Amino acid sequence: MRRVLPPPLHQLLCPGLIAGLIAGIAPPSAQAAGSLVLMDAPPAQTSWSAGASTRSWPSAPGSRARSNDLLPALEVLTANGAFVSTDLGIGWNVVPLLADAETASTWQVGARLWPQFGRPSRVTPKGIDRLGSRVTTEAFANVQVTSWLMLQSGFSWGSGRRHDGQQFELGLTSGIPIGDDLIAVTLATTAANSAHLRSSYGIGARESLASGLPEWHPRAGMMDWSIAFSGEHKFSERWSVSGQWLNARLVGDASRSPLTTSKTQQTFSASLWYRF
Repeated sequence: MRRVLPPPLHQLLCPGLIAGLIAGIAPPSAQAAGSLVLMDAPPAQTSWSAGASTRSWPSAPGSRARSNDLLPALEVLTANGAFVSTDLGIGWNVVPLLADAETASTWQVGARLWPQFGRPSRVTPKGIDRLGSRVTTEAFANVQVTSWLMLQSGFSWGSGRRHDGQQFELGLTSGIPIGDDLIAVTLATTAANSAHLRSSYGIGARESLASGLPEWHPRAGMMDWSIAFSGEHKFSERWSVSGQWLNARLVGDASRSPLTTSKTQQTFSASLWYRF
């Protein structure tokens, strides 16, 4: 199962370069679900990895169109819980600083910066306001309750046109052994406030007149449920491959929006890694 956890950010990159890293090569947050953090216990010492990732995701919230990219991959993990990763964004799991190693192997609590892409012009209906990309902040808390079950949660804010969108996600992750590897299976659900849903799926009065589409004013509530499969295979001590396939189903007002052309939202990623 692909881990993640790295170093004191001020010792790694200047703030401007950090922002560029997130906006330029971090994978897009799934337009429906997929913002839960899945990580292993911190490494004994700083670990650097790099490689390449191929990714596919919905081009906009509720869109049938897809975007595909081949991108560089980077991950820096440290024993104190800070991380810089194109798989997980930039953040800090604070448990290693506050508790013993045994607790740190069971709990992950912290925050991270994570990109959330919007609705680019090429998939925005005429008359509908374009939705730009955002860098959101997410607080996360995970606990390994048994050897086979992890409970996950994430609360993020900063999405939407006015940066006032919020999302809350809950998930359960278990593992399926396949030979020496383990496939993680995650079931999750996401709720969002009205600001997030209006920005992603809403149509205001002015937009309705300009586009010919009916007005749509989503209310706060459930946005989707999802299932994801994640895994990692190590070819050697230094070479490995990891990947994830996520299938989300829009529900509630998001699923009924005139902007939604597909209630099913799938994302896929596969990365080849070399650990230095």
